[in-house]
Amino acid sequence: MKILDLIKEQVYLKQEVKAIYIENQSISFRELWNESEILAGKLKQYPENIMVGIAIKHPIQFMKWYIATLMNNQIPCVFDVNLTGEKIKHLIDIYYIDVFIADSNTISYFNHSNHNNISNDTLHIGFTSGTTGTPKAYMRNNDSWVKSFKYNEKLMQDNTQVIVAPGPHAHSLSLYAMVYALCTGRGFIGQCKFNAQSLEKVMNKIKEQKTMFIVPTMLHSLLNYKVNLEKVNSVFSSGAKLSNTIFQTFKKEYPQIDVIEFFGSSEASFISYNINGNASIESVGKLFPSVKVKFTNQDKDKVGILYVKSDMTFSGYLNDEKFEEWIKIGDWASISEQNELFLYGRESDRVIIGGKNIYPESIEQNLLNSKEIDEAIIISEKHNKFGEIAVLIYKGQEKISYLKVKELLLECGLSRYEIPSKLIKVNKMIYTTSGKIARHKMKILYDIGGEEWNQLL
Repeated sequence: MKILDLIKEQVYLKQEVKAIYIENQSISFRELWNESEILAGKLKQYPENIMVGIAIKHPIQFMKWYIATLMNNQIPCVFDVNLTGEKIKHLIDIYYIDVFIADSNTISYFNHSNHNNISNDTLHIGFTSGTTGTPKAYMRNNDSWVKSFKYNEKLMQDNTQVIVAPGPHAHSLSLYAMVYALCTGRGFIGQCKFNAQSLEKVMNKIKEQKTMFIVPTMLHSLLNYKVNLEKVNSVFSSGAKLSNTIFQTFKKEYPQIDVIEFFGSSEASFISYNINGNASIESVGKLFPSVKVKFTNQDKDKVGILYVKSDMTFSGYLNDEKFEEWIKIGDWASISEQNELFLYGRESDRVIIGGKNIYPESIEQNLLNSKEIDEAIIISEKHNKFGEIAVLIYKGQEKISYLKVKELLLECGLSRYEIPSKLIKVNKMIYTTSGKIARHKMKILYDIGGEEWNQLL
């Protein structure tokens, strides 16, 4: 069944029920559908199966255009509004996007002579983060998200009536949550920009039971501000590994809430899940039933580059002639006999010190168990003798000594060569628009040094 048909079904059933809440604005299912039909009329002049770029900041207005595009059998292309105009124009050109809707609701038509061969089942076009280059366009199909909804229902408590996802809707997690809510007749709470205190105000006005989809940095903010989560029954955390310290603190503060950590990607959707730490806390949980994994370039410890396939994956990258059944995730990972997945960091982040492989993410997770460290990343620095050395960049209330770091990591079972050679405390980190630490940008600033780097110290 197509996503638009599922939304239409809920519009018929819900009518005057509020569909989306954003700060002090809301819209009912009927209003959302009717106003989308008006916008669809403005797009009717353009052919079916044409790609329509949408770069709109406000989630309600964005969703109207998204639905309007689907009504015309056109394909929405979801742009991050934080991209520069130059980068958006570049993406429009290289992917032959003919129609573009800007934040002012103006419609531009480019009429490219070239066109892409896109499947009829394509729901929308999304873009990877592009942190190290040009974002890649990928095709998300209807069936993959419908299958994902079914897995979600099995993990989520039955009485959930509202879904909360305060991250940017241009990123797959919040977009998925918003579409999921509309397809299942639930209300959706989002934000134009994440703010824990204003989110609390909106959530407290709505008395129904809620489930949240957030990243760990947001969960950390909820803890810091002691946000009232009385009507929340489940929290899905994704985007980065949840530290054991934050998990334990959150469960102590909110014992009634199920914490469901899941691992996935824009292209692969859900890969694994861990409910309330029932799987090993160092893992990202057990594989979803339909997910199969394989590894390449495995070392002696069976750590290799992760590939997955399942019924929830995307339909391939735009302009790629060949679609690979196995999707390369780009993480170093391993699988245990208990079918639990362990991550060790991105392929590009691995550090080789004196010929030994170092995986930053596993070191970072152990360091986050220290009270002195709130956030941490490990980057590399070139070294004449060892090739590379590991540098710890962390944020915290107090400085932590090298001896304390050494003692902590050795107690966790790490080797001496995994202990960072340099420790640098910063006052702030740089984040991606989805709320994760922008590791690549932090490393660039560290390597360059100078005024911009000093502003972080």
